[in-house]
Parts: sequence; structure tokens; C-alpha cells
Amino acid sequence: METARTGKQPAFQLWERELLDSPEVRRKSTVAQLYFLDYYFQLLGYISGRKDRRARFDGDTSARHLTSSEYAKEFKSYCGRERVLLRKRRTKLKVDQFHIIAQVGQGGYGEVYLARKQDTGEVCALKKMRKRTLHKMDEIRHVLVERDILTATKTPWLVRLLYAFQDPTFVYLAMEYVPGGDFRTLLNNSGVLKEEHARFYISEMFVGVNELHRLGYIHRDLKPENFLVDGSGHVKLTDFGLATGALNPRRIESLKVKLDQVKDTEPIHRSTLERRSIYRSIRQEDARYADSIVGSPDYMAPEVLRGKPYSYSVDYWSLGCILFEFLAGFPPFSGASPQETWTNLKNWTKVLRRPEYDKPEDLIFNLSDVAWDAVTRLIAHSTTRISTLADLASHPFFADIHWPNLRATQAPFVPALDSEIDTGYYDDFTSPEDMAKYAEVREKQLTVDKVREKDDTFGRGVWVGFTFGKNGPGVNAKGGYDNSGAMATIF
Repeated sequence: METARTGKQPAFQLWERELLDSPEVRRKSTVAQLYFLDYYFQLLGYISGRKDRRARFDGDTSARHLTSSEYAKEFKSYCGRERVLLRKRRTKLKVDQFHIIAQVGQGGYGEVYLARKQDTGEVCALKKMRKRTLHKMDEIRHVLVERDILTATKTPWLVRLLYAFQDPTFVYLAMEYVPGGDFRTLLNNSGVLKEEHARFYISEMFVGVNELHRLGYIHRDLKPENFLVDGSGHVKLTDFGLATGALNPRRIESLKVKLDQVKDTEPIHRSTLERRSIYRSIRQEDARYADSIVGSPDYMAPEVLRGKPYSYSVDYWSLGCILFEFLAGFPPFSGASPQETWTNLKNWTKVLRRPEYDKPEDLIFNLSDVAWDAVTRLIAHSTTRISTLADLASHPFFADIHWPNLRATQAPFVPALDSEIDTGYYDDFTSPEDMAKYAEVREKQLTVDKVREKDDTFGRGVWVGFTFGKNGPGVNAKGGYDNSGAMATIF
């Protein structure tokens, strides 16, 4: 009582303070708090809606001057409708409530399907991941972070989460379906982008990443494959699995080892045309290049690769590399082999050179001075690198960009779609040719399956707070809550 009267906080021992400040405990405390807030918010919303429905029923029946038998019949029907709503509130979301239309993605830890929720008709991209596999590969934390990010924002620049649920074997993320495919497909078809088109797309990518930064997360693994093209041609950021406090120590060590292996190797100086030709050949031979260990480091900042302290600016480095690829046709540090790529990354200050074309038919690919300055302000040492959207917007290269109205601007490319379930911009998983692209991914899955079970077991507790949208986002007063409300986002 003395503590309550004086308002003093109880003293904690050092180990208790460290435990309370640990990310896992902080997340679970937030989960518990918001769970109960959401529970009572939904309950009070349902009670309010039920009172409104009863008042409307009484007013309607009174106005029609029903006989007692007619009233009893309609009241029985009214009670039946209320029982249906109550039953729906108690129903747990299950995968069999979704109709699978087609597979649209394949990763090392699961698959992505185009699906339709049967009771609401919602179309979504349903991501299915095996719990035991995620546990073996220490990926549970990354999945939880991705789920938290998806629920923490309603911005159009990030892919929206509709539902998150689980069963004893799998966890599921039902996200909005973005029908235009990933930006890599568009880039492969376009080759080199015109400067005005490159400016448009990279600006949208910066805004998407800035929305992620506003939530307090750093992506750290940005690449064209992480951006999807929606039905109107605008981009959305996705794949937030690595956007968390620290990379897996084993991955950091793996990156550092690869850099150390090439510390005495001198970079090979190649012409712009030679580098572009080599990169195109690699892309043609390996369509899933970015899924390999060589793919992602093409865009990773030196601080991340070396396991050094870093800030939000590492994402600006990655976007600088993507801008370079838009304008040049190849990433700034790509090589003819994995070893050459790592050598280029190790010696990035020597390798980063302005693309130059001499042939008259290729002169249009030469970068303007202002574009090259923008690239070098992004692909730069952390102390001099552009690291905020405000600084970026003030650069002359982006002078013509109307930042508040980007999504209202006509996109250079708008997908040609037959319907809301068109999968034409995704690989066909019934085609042997397209499936051949995923040979390395399937081999990775087999390797993961052979990994010995970890000594420490995991229980239901690690997935506490995973479920989201049990009654469906946007359910109105007829049976749930409004997704625009304060409690719509639950971590």
C-alpha cells in the first residue's frame, strides 16, 4: 500500500530488469495488453450493435401492428440471426475456410497461394509455413516480426495483412493479393529504364521504405523482388522477415567469412557493356538468382555485410543500388561469379564507376550528371549517405516528384489484368519450365528437412499473439468491429 500511495516503482534486481527489457518479454506484454483491450473492445461493440438491432426490430414490428403469433414467428427468426452472429464470433479461422485457386510463390520455408475466403469472397495471397521448419532454422522471430509489421500499418505502400492464424502444424498469413507480380519481372522485361521512369519507381520505393522506418523497422534486405506491382501500376513493399533488431549471428558470420575469403583478391575491371552482358546471362540462366546466397548481398550495405553497427541508412544504400540497376541494367557490384561479386563488395569504392557507353545506339543509356550524383549520394559511406526522405526530396534528381500525390500519378506501366484472380504476372507452378526455376529452392527445402531437430523444444507459447482478424477485418456492427477503429491493429 505504501508503494501505491507514494507512486514509487518497486526496485528490480539487474537480472529482472534485463528480463523485462528483453524483446521477447516486451512483445508478449504488448500482446497480452492489446489482446484484452481488443477482447473488451469487440465485446462492447457487439453489445452496442445487438442493442441497436433489437431496437430496430422492436420499432419495425411495432409499426406493423403484428398479431402475437406473427410477432412470435418473427422474434424466433430474429433470435436465430443473433445465434448465427454469436456462433461466428466463436469460430476459429481455419485453412479450409479458404478456397485455393493457384500457387503463386515458393520459398525455402513454405508456399504462397492465391486463395479466396469462402464466406466473404475476399481474394488474398495465403502464405503457408511449417512451424517445425521455422523452429529448426531459427526463423520464428522473423515470421513474428513480419506479422507485426503487417498489422501495424494501413498505408497503401506496404502489403496489407487480412488474417493471421495457425493450426498445430502450420502458420498462415493471408495478405492482400497484388496482381502485377514482383518488380523483378517488370525489370527483366524492360531491361534499362528511362530516367523519368526510374525516378518514378525509385521514388515510390523510397516512400514505401520510409513507411517501414516510421514503424521503427529497418528492412536490410531490399531488392527488386521485395516490391510488388499493384493493379494500377504502383509499388508496394513486402517481405519483412529480416526487418528486426539483429540479424541471425550465423548469417552475419557467413557474410563476414565470404568477405574475408576475398580480402587479398583484386577486383576485375570490366567495361559497362561487358558487365551488363554478364549480368543478363546470369539472369537468363538462373531466374531465381536473388534466392541464392549471391543474390541479396548485391544490394546490402557494407555495415550489414561486415556485422558492424548500422542505422536506417542501410536501406538507402540498397535503394541506391536498385536505382543504379534501373539506369544501367545491372547492379553496381555484380560479377561473373560469386567470388567476383564478393570481391566487388569488399572493394566497393574502387568498383563503383559511372556506366559509360560509346556506340551511338547506346548513348541514350548514359546517365545524366544529376542522376549519377543521386546514385553516389546513396551508395556512399554511412557518414555522408542520404538517410532521410526529406534530404532525398531536396536532391535535384527528384525536383519534379510530387511526393504527397505519388499514388495519384499515372504509372509508366499498368498491368493488363483479366480479373481480380489473374495470375499472369506470376510463375505458372503447373508448368515444368517455370518449376525448373525453383530447383534450388526445392533443394533448400530438402536440406532443411534433413536438419536435426534442435535440442530445445518449442511449445504453443512462441506463437502467442499470432492470430489476427479472427472475425475478419472490417466486420461492422452486425457482428464484430470496424477495422478503422483504434483496436483494429493487434500485435
